[in-house]
Amino acid sequence: MYVISNFVDEKLILSKIKIRKRKLTSTYQNLKLTMEKYIMKKSLLALAVFAVAATSANAATVYDKDGSSLAVGGRVQAVVYNGKAASDVGDGIAEHDAGLVNSARLNIAGSTKINDSVSVFAFSEWNMADGNKSATGDNINTREQYVGADYGDFGKILGGKTYDAANAVLAATDVFEDFGARLQSSINGDRRTGMFRYVYDNNGIFGSVSYQTAADGSSVAGNKADVEGGFAAAAGYTFDNVVFGPLSFKAGYSYIKGQNDFSKTIGQFENSETFDNFKVISASIAWGSTDNGLYIGALYNTQRVKQRANDFVPSNSSNSDKKKGYEFVVGYTFDNGIGAFTGYNFVDVKTKEGSINSDSKIYRRVPVYVNYAINDNFNIWGEAEFDANSTTEKDHKAQYGETGTMLSAGARYTF
Repeated sequence: MYVISNFVDEKLILSKIKIRKRKLTSTYQNLKLTMEKYIMKKSLLALAVFAVAATSANAATVYDKDGSSLAVGGRVQAVVYNGKAASDVGDGIAEHDAGLVNSARLNIAGSTKINDSVSVFAFSEWNMADGNKSATGDNINTREQYVGADYGDFGKILGGKTYDAANAVLAATDVFEDFGARLQSSINGDRRTGMFRYVYDNNGIFGSVSYQTAADGSSVAGNKADVEGGFAAAAGYTFDNVVFGPLSFKAGYSYIKGQNDFSKTIGQFENSETFDNFKVISASIAWGSTDNGLYIGALYNTQRVKQRANDFVPSNSSNSDKKKGYEFVVGYTFDNGIGAFTGYNFVDVKTKEGSINSDSKIYRRVPVYVNYAINDNFNIWGEAEFDANSTTEKDHKAQYGETGTMLSAGARYTF
């Protein structure tokens, strides 16, 4: 009996041990599975974070799903100017003092597909200065901001703060970083609120029209003015491949009308005058590509700013400033990312007081620009601009730039 009882006890003990072993094995397997899932999730999270970190510098799209996308981009740059250039760019540096200027841009762009042929979009971009309050006048300001609809082959329409239709003509010679493009320098930055613009660019045919609504403190010829309204139009055609690249012709016209009140005057006018109207006529040729190979560009432009006497200082006459001339640019960009450009700027400035031509100045400049695009995100450059027998005097330097040699060197990171 003792032997049998002892055998039964041992059998019972072994049975309990097996049961506990199975439980421990099951617990271990569950724990192992849980740990594996945890490690997998952490690994996937780490990979996702790494992927975002690795691609954010190269891919601006942060969301793209179900026909909607959101992209973030911008740039940060630092530029060193010599004394002549520093006083010309006006970025918070004392006259004739060389200095370093930092600035940045940040933009967001979103779009949503409505159907197979229509999508809607929005875009906003801000300038950010380094605290010196750059030529824009504010440390942070809106550069462009608009919403619109894209109809595919039928073009797109947008409204907000942006360029007018004729601005597209200026791009042919706008290839320099800091100098060059002197003829268009006073109008190239004219982005105005209250703008409606339509753009058609398909099969080589380019067409654009814009309408300006009333807006106070708008940018006109690089100055602030109260605008009653305006319109602009541009047209052009591009041949796909002519010898070494596409050949494009464009022409445009822009007209801006000032408000009748004397609440504000355009910056360059005397206190006894107020802004009346502004007209621009432009024509350009662009041949090749600035990204690779040979490029040639040319621009003809004429501008007239007219101001009238206000009620505080009666006068029967009106004054005007007329600027006309041309720009040429030629350059070559190699496969390794190094590009070199030079050109010639001729500007004839005439000031008319009533029926008398009181002032006429000739402005001749030769810009030289070398850029090295190290990769898609980072580039460095050096630029110089030399005088070529200008007749510009001191009173015109404030409006049309210094006549001495100007130098700059900069670096930019684009994301």
